[in-house]
Order: sequence, then C-alpha cells, then structure tokens
Amino acid sequence: MKDLVLQGEALFMRPLETRDAADILALARAKEIADNTFVPSPYPPEAADEFVRTRRELWSKDEAYVFGIIEKRSDCFAGCMGLHPVQDHFRAEVGYWIGKPFWGRGLATTALRLLIEFGFETLKLNRIEAGHFASNTASGRVMQKANMSFEAVRRQAFWHRDRFKDAHWYAILREDYERQCLPKK
Repeated sequence: MKDLVLQGEALFMRPLETRDAADILALARAKEIADNTFVPSPYPPEAADEFVRTRRELWSKDEAYVFGIIEKRSDCFAGCMGLHPVQDHFRAEVGYWIGKPFWGRGLATTALRLLIEFGFETLKLNRIEAGHFASNTASGRVMQKANMSFEAVRRQAFWHRDRFKDAHWYAILREDYERQCLPKK
C-alpha cells in the first residue's frame, strides 16, 4: 500500500514524502493550527522532518496511514489526514489538519470521505471515529458533511495549551456507510 493514492475531484491524497516537510513546517506554524490540534507551538523546524519520518515508519508497519492532501487546482500541499487503526477492535480514529490558506474550499470534507471509504473498503473496519475541540465548530461541520454521527461531548477530555478542553466525538459505522452507498430506488 506504499504507493496508494486516494483520488477526489478537487484533491488527491498520498503517503507523506520527505519533500512534504517544508510545506508542513510552513503551514503548521499558523496559530490557528496550534489552537485546534496537538501540533506543537511554536513549531520547531526539525518537527516536520520527524513527523514525516515517524508517519512513514508507522505506515510501513500498518500501524497508521497518514496522507498528504494535495489540492489539484494549485498542485499544493494543503494538509494531513490520518487513520489510526485499533486492529483488535476493527476501528480507527481519524486525525487531520488543513493549512489555513486552504480553509473553506471543502478539502477536509472530501478528504474525510475518501479516508472513510479507504477504512471500510480496504482496511475492512467496522467503526471510524473522530473528535474535535468544542471550540472548533468548523471541524464538526466537516464530520457531519462526511456523514459521521455525533455521539458525545467528552468533558475535559484533553489537556491542551495549559487547560482542559471538551471534545465533541463523532463516528460512522460500516452499516451506516453501506446504507449510504446503496443505489437509490
């Protein structure tokens, strides 16, 4: 699966490459990324190289699948999205961020739909879940548009930037995905 590419109308997703580190470094330094993710802040230059290296290692062991998101229109690296399986339970957690210059273009929703398809069709998962900080409502809209169902507020679930934060949790089950994929009569 090392050469896997997921194709959408406005983007494609591929495994991270060493050359992506420079783009990751430039995009991940935005305050808004740090506010809504666990991306380090300030983002040190060596962190991007380490991120790419470790994600490539996890991919080679089938422990995580982190993709670079490439916007087709501009041919630019726009962000990352990953699927982190828990093999014994046939489920996985999604994590992602989109660089601020690419916000509002529908890239996160398209990428999440492609990742969900990959999880159910290729990895044969039963459940895919994702969460976002309560303050990041845009991420919640992405999950809703990708047909994930809201499940819970996990109160003070994360320690982030020196305070506890609530998380909103979403999921989609294989049966939901299959029902959505059935042809309409």
